[in-house]
Amino acid sequence: MAGKVHLVRHAEGLHNLRNDPDIRDAPLSERGFDFAEDLGRRFIKDHSNIVGAIISSPLLRTIQTSLTAFARILNSAHYPLNSGKGIRDGVKLTLDANLQEIAEMPSNTGSPLEDLENEFPELRPQIQKLDGDWYVKVGPNSPLPAVAQRKIQILEKLQQTLIALSSDQRGKDVVVVTHQGVIALLAPSANVPVAQWQSFDLARNEAGQLSLQ
Repeated sequence: MAGKVHLVRHAEGLHNLRNDPDIRDAPLSERGFDFAEDLGRRFIKDHSNIVGAIISSPLLRTIQTSLTAFARILNSAHYPLNSGKGIRDGVKLTLDANLQEIAEMPSNTGSPLEDLENEFPELRPQIQKLDGDWYVKVGPNSPLPAVAQRKIQILEKLQQTLIALSSDQRGKDVVVVTHQGVIALLAPSANVPVAQWQSFDLARNEAGQLSLQ
């Protein structure tokens, strides 16, 4: 597969700034939005013409990072009308609950669909595709698979996305906006600070297992 996978760690969250894990579904700090804009400028300089898909964790800070950093790549339908953000026929943002942070603390626990729709009304079609209990991490109501299975599902989705993009005349790469715990799960040797990214190839070994290299 020719396309690359760019693992992006969200910009500074309010819980990072205050060192407070009890902030429920912590949003970006004001400085975090600045960091996200800078991330976008640096990333787009080299990759604006090769991104074919952007997939984000549905937590507030990752959605905010995606919308802020990639306003010159994403579809204008994801932004308020006449905001000047996004581009016509731009890349669509996909939300994937498997990309949410692994730890169960409040700052890493997402919001109900209704709250997300109120916060991001333009993303309602994407939000509605999430399971109603997507943010429930444990117990019988949790739709999340075990952590090891999440890794497999994420990598398989990335493979399917890259294959679909292989026939696209536009971008071939996939941007994944997620969290430290998920990045460590997908690429244990990676070191990605907030508002930074690292690029990988997706490959299958002789045993048939997918991995980022």
